[in-house]
Amino acid sequence: MGNTFLTPTAVARDAAIAGAERLIVGNLVSRDKETMFTADKVGDEVQITIPPAVSDASEFTGSTTASDQTETKVGMKLEKHFYKRIDLTSKQRTLELSDFTRLVTVPAVTGIMSSVDKFILRNMQVFRAYKSGTITSRPSTIAHIAAATKSLNDRFIGRVGRIALIDTTVEESFSQLTQFQSQDYGPDAVAGLRDGTLGRRYGFGFVTDPNSGAFVRSDVANSIAGTVLVDGTVAAGGTTLHIDGITGATGTIYAGCVFTIAGDSTRYVVRKDATIAANEVDLEIFPALAAEATNDAAITFEAAGYSNLVYHPRAVAAAIVAPAPLDGTQSAVQSFNGVSLRVTMDGSIVTLSSSVVYDVYVACRVIQPEGGAAFCG
Repeated sequence: MGNTFLTPTAVARDAAIAGAERLIVGNLVSRDKETMFTADKVGDEVQITIPPAVSDASEFTGSTTASDQTETKVGMKLEKHFYKRIDLTSKQRTLELSDFTRLVTVPAVTGIMSSVDKFILRNMQVFRAYKSGTITSRPSTIAHIAAATKSLNDRFIGRVGRIALIDTTVEESFSQLTQFQSQDYGPDAVAGLRDGTLGRRYGFGFVTDPNSGAFVRSDVANSIAGTVLVDGTVAAGGTTLHIDGITGATGTIYAGCVFTIAGDSTRYVVRKDATIAANEVDLEIFPALAAEATNDAAITFEAAGYSNLVYHPRAVAAAIVAPAPLDGTQSAVQSFNGVSLRVTMDGSIVTLSSSVVYDVYVACRVIQPEGGAAFCG
């Protein structure tokens, strides 16, 4: 007989706890917009207001004039649906809840949270519009950290709460620096050595994500290969660029892919994944075009480099939302520390088998591209 305590609600509760503990990048961004999504908004785009650019105050000389407070918005939708289905063996169906959590739920949820983190991290690469150092080099010295700090300071990014999101190779380099080992640089150094973490240093909370590493510009190499050209002249100030001449007839150019346009030295970043059709594609870009992009101007894509970033969490909006419980089945949603998951259980009298499905929806957009930078060496 199956364990009567293995209910969808009980399993979903433990799944949410495991998810919150294993989420990395998703815990390092702003997720206050999750309440904008409900079950009937899955797949729908919600508009997020972007704070207006800061400008100097006017000097009072006898009368006042109103400042333009132009409100802009960026769309975000629950576009990814991640799940894990486990077909249960007779032995698994008789497990106590604690063993079921350890042997079934935790491995499944770990896989889901890894996919969530990878998706959010890939969208955050929009910060590559700015960089400190050389894009093809990893940071490894205090000088590199100082350069990253300057990059954010020059753009007046808030100092409190800054994050340095790094891969395991960068962590290995930093952990061997005296500034991260000696108590002369603060008690966090000793605690970090004891716990195997870098802690908070030089204005950054250092967080290592094994999913970081080499940046991937597109789904396949052909998506950015060919004699790529601007298709149709676009005036300065434009934020959408149509390009053609791509070798691949189909494919996807990922958010964070950086390029330059012949005659313009500005580095432009793709703000949103762009799907190629018939060897051409529309790119949503940042910043707005600094100069007119003339028809047939050559596009040059920047080297991929790595995924390491420095940024402020408020510059990123993400949402992790469980779908509503399924009707007519054993299905439940539970939340823990802001992470919700749906668990659905079902059995078949035909195959005499049982299954459990864990699933969640995810959304992410960089709403302020100037709020971060590629962290380079």
